[in-house]
Amino acid sequence: MLDFIGVGLGPFNLSLASLLQDKSNLKYQFFEQKENFDWHAGMQLPNALLQVPFMADLVSLVEPTSPYSFLNYLKHHQRLYKFYFRENLFIPRQEYNHYCQWVVQQLDNIQFNSQVLDVQAIKGGFEVVIFSNGEKQIHRARQLVLGIGTVPHLPESLQHVYSKTTQCLHSAEYLKNCPEKLKGNVVLIGSGQSAAEIFLDLFDRQYAQKQATPDFNLHWLTRSAGFFPMENTPLGLEHFSPDYMHYFHHLPASLKAELPVQQANLYKGISSKTIRDIYERLYHRSIGDNKTDVMLAGHHQLQHAEVLENQKIRLRFNQSQQGESYQIDADCVIGATGYRYPKPTFLQNLQSLIPLDRAERWQVNVHFEVNYQGDGRIFLQNMEVFHHGVGTPDLGLGAHRAATIANQLLGEELFKLDHTQSYQHFGVVQSAHSDQTARNHAQLAASGLSRVVQKPGQLRPTSAGFYSQHKLSEHID
Repeated sequence: MLDFIGVGLGPFNLSLASLLQDKSNLKYQFFEQKENFDWHAGMQLPNALLQVPFMADLVSLVEPTSPYSFLNYLKHHQRLYKFYFRENLFIPRQEYNHYCQWVVQQLDNIQFNSQVLDVQAIKGGFEVVIFSNGEKQIHRARQLVLGIGTVPHLPESLQHVYSKTTQCLHSAEYLKNCPEKLKGNVVLIGSGQSAAEIFLDLFDRQYAQKQATPDFNLHWLTRSAGFFPMENTPLGLEHFSPDYMHYFHHLPASLKAELPVQQANLYKGISSKTIRDIYERLYHRSIGDNKTDVMLAGHHQLQHAEVLENQKIRLRFNQSQQGESYQIDADCVIGATGYRYPKPTFLQNLQSLIPLDRAERWQVNVHFEVNYQGDGRIFLQNMEVFHHGVGTPDLGLGAHRAATIANQLLGEELFKLDHTQSYQHFGVVQSAHSDQTARNHAQLAASGLSRVVQKPGQLRPTSAGFYSQHKLSEHID
């Protein structure tokens, strides 16, 4: 029986595999249904950059001396000085993908083209059915680590259109399926980084042949209020730290359900650099009172979509502030409308052993372990946003979470993880609270007003520190 099975091999489970390589006696296997590692292949545009610094690689924020660090990748490929002279912490997406592929080639216990079909509860753990290379395999393991990632999502109004025409696509497949020659009206929907990068690519393609008129008209529309930058200041970025993740986990469930939406500016939006690049292009094209041949607009809610007999896609929008509706007959529609966490159907036979909270979500503890009532243990990678906060899908926390899970799998602290990494305090500072309470008591004693009246049968707190801890626990749990 294996010690654990990793399901899926995106960056987060790849981080776990990298950290554990040659570091323990654990017996394990990772299974990935894709044929190889290819991270967001449809969005590896030539000039697109990762939105986190290079230190957010698979290992560095836990093990900076690991042979699987990005810096070692650069050294191996004779690119250290090139990167050094570049003076830019943010690397191309293409290079991040190539770096991960380089790491994959060096790791053991990884099996691609292997889909997990079913998981059954057995004594001591799990029985996992795999379909690999045309045949079924059965493996047994004491623990599971789920790293299945997210899946592209289109709004309901586009989902039925997507199945009827190849002219409607999600941003995840942009490079693979977007037509080489575009015409008529091209409509891009969404207001995040992916939408902005696609807009730049489409903008540059409008006059690809240096002709006098554009090959197509470009409409960039979003239901959001506009095209705004994502928070990118140091104190704001501290919300993607282990400190904040730990703080968030202990907040009341009702508050945790609301915060990811309220904190959208921390993880949704466009990088300031990309916005500047877009504006610069618009400015240059408009010199001499020339038309930009693009339409950018916020507050435009897509209400309905249908495929016409001429194969155009009729889109009906509503301007939410004005309350006015209009329609566009599009020749191509691209939905940069995000991703969703899928329901892992292969765990269907375990559902009765996984209790849900009031919001019908899994219960996940501070170590990323699911509340599972059978034998064995289940850990989650990047599926616990309502348990650990907005940093859940962030690459910068991937190594920390993987190391936390690794320590749990081993039952010992192989990786020493420090939580105090932020300048700001996200909760009550316990020592300061206790000191203040003590000072208050001292002031009362000096004034002669320190008498405490205790009701019969009431237990007196043993210290001011005890009381403050109790109140803090009451507040956040």
